[in-house]
Amino acid sequence: TSCPSFWANGRYVGPAAIVQAHRFIFDSRDRGAEERLALLAQRWGVWRCRTIFNCVDACPRGIDVTRAIEEVKREILKRSL
Repeated sequence: TSCPSFWANGRYVGPAAIVQAHRFIFDSRDRGAEERLALLAQRWGVWRCRTIFNCVDACPRGIDVTRAIEEVKREILKRSL
């Protein structure tokens, strides 16, 4: 991975896992969104992302990884209100 947050601590779930979860969280057919969001809201989840954008530059599929992570962060905050 190209993520410095992951290099600093391997417990961080990392950008690839968050993007994979994002795919399901925002799919209306997914029944596990609450569980996924709860896991990503934990200490080693989305809040470890420092928006450095290395993942965006390194992604071979051209996915805007940082945008996906920010969307998950917003969804966690929205559901916690």
